[in-house]
Amino acid sequence: KDNKATFSKGNICEGLEYNQFEVYYQPIIDILHNKIVSAEALIRWNHPKLGFLHPEQFITDAEKTGMIGALGTFVMKEACNQSVLWKNSGCPCYEDSLYLSVSLLSDASLVQTMKSLIKETQVNPQDITLELTESVAMTDPEITITTLIELKHLGVSISLDDFGAGYSSLSHLQHFPVDELKIDGQFIQKSKKGPWGERLMRSIGTFARTLGLDVVVEGVETEEQFQLVKEMKVRHVQGFYFTHALSAQDYKEWCVYYLSIPVLQM
Repeated sequence: KDNKATFSKGNICEGLEYNQFEVYYQPIIDILHNKIVSAEALIRWNHPKLGFLHPEQFITDAEKTGMIGALGTFVMKEACNQSVLWKNSGCPCYEDSLYLSVSLLSDASLVQTMKSLIKETQVNPQDITLELTESVAMTDPEITITTLIELKHLGVSISLDDFGAGYSSLSHLQHFPVDELKIDGQFIQKSKKGPWGERLMRSIGTFARTLGLDVVVEGVETEEQFQLVKEMKVRHVQGFYFTHALSAQDYKEWCVYYLSIPVLQM
């Protein structure tokens, strides 16, 4: 982010009002069965002066100005509507869940917002996975557990993102009603520099499976990294090795193309 590019509450409100924000999608692949099982919804800002902005360029300002909740609601609503469109059209964009990031679990209205969106968009809550980062989850574990239990009652799944990058207390983690751990991409990146990243990644994978949790490895970019996670018997993989995040239309076309390819990349 350009140090001079800071955004006020008014900037972000204007962006929402004039439809400058857009939701992009990145697939999560089941590499053992060659299926597109999930898609992660990611926000982008088509800024009229600064061009195409990624979240790291404006999320901090959104948090500081109190606009993170509005952006989160925007993403959740857009993605829920998109999920219904894909399902109704029979498009094989994913078979399991659409991932929606949750930045602030302390927002008292989060559960009610999700409940209202399910009713408004008619999305099947079983098609939705709410994703929170390890650092957010550990900010206030007691609130996290309470909120996650309420969200689970709505029928959605819960994924703990960036696992291994923060400072989780295992005593708290065992009480989190999560369905999946996403192993932070730094470990797959460090695997090419030595055995430490690979060993830790394997340990996290074993730990997750011991708790009965699914595992997703993020940040897979190269053939070497792909072969590593394949050898580890990890089922679900996400990263540029398959594709970067795409607009809804481009993502739909990519899915059709990917599923038309014989199992060559496997």
